[in-house]
Amino acid sequence: MLMEKYQSLIDMANQLGISGLNVVESDNVLKIDGVAGSAEAKQQLWDEYGRLDPDYRSGDVVMNISAPEGDASSDGGSGSSYTVQSGDSLSKIGSKYGVSWQKIFDANRDKLDDPDKIQPGQELTIPQG
Repeated sequence: MLMEKYQSLIDMANQLGISGLNVVESDNVLKIDGVAGSAEAKQQLWDEYGRLDPDYRSGDVVMNISAPEGDASSDGGSGSSYTVQSGDSLSKIGSKYGVSWQKIFDANRDKLDDPDKIQPGQELTIPQG
């Protein structure tokens, strides 16, 4: 069922030549893994995901697409920090940085007990994608 919902995302990943593409549906979550040839290709996938699920509210896709160094979401360090704004979600923040919401949650377990309960003004660590 999720494969059908996100078919255009899967097709795009194939068209962009994502290497090691692995798409698995399990427990009502579609997991998409692979390596993009460029930061632009990675961003195109996130843009398509955003088109299909505008506020990343469904929580039914885990996209773990990496891209070469020099990637737009990379700042050369071990990550960066982000101040939560009103209306943010970990998925929304993750899409901005090309990181899954789970990785952000894992990197901030010292500050967060629940991935759905983030507060404006909180300073979160954003790990590299």
